[in-house]
Amino acid sequence: MKRSILMIASSLAVLAGLSGGPLNVLAFDDTQYRSVTVARANCLWCDLSDADLAQVDLTGVDLTGSDFTGANLSGAVLRNTDLSGADLTDAVLAGTDFTGANLAGADLNQVDLSNAVLTDATLEGAYCDWATKLPEAIGLSCVGVTLAHR
Repeated sequence: MKRSILMIASSLAVLAGLSGGPLNVLAFDDTQYRSVTVARANCLWCDLSDADLAQVDLTGVDLTGSDFTGANLSGAVLRNTDLSGADLTDAVLAGTDFTGANLAGADLNQVDLSNAVLTDATLEGAYCDWATKLPEAIGLSCVGVTLAHR
């Protein structure tokens, strides 16, 4: 086991040395990012982790299963957007408008939705954890790992 860890660490050190410094890895797929932000195209299973999507209007876009881990979606408009099965873990969602959005089965671990708009949003089967904050006025709470009506 130790030998495997040392081999992996050595390989990473060599790669870092070849690139002239630390490994530069894009956090998201730039082509998919432009497709969504510029063309507002549907993008199923996209990698938009750590992307800056603040204030972006993605009304009606199908983003089923996409990865938004750590992304900044503050002030974004996601009305009637399909985010079923999406991973929003640790995403910034201050003031995000999810009116009519489909968040069924989405991963909402470690997100603060307390200032988000969730009017008519579908949240059945969405996952949350102890750090997930929901708007008090919508009558939902984290029970175990799924969202349920009170």
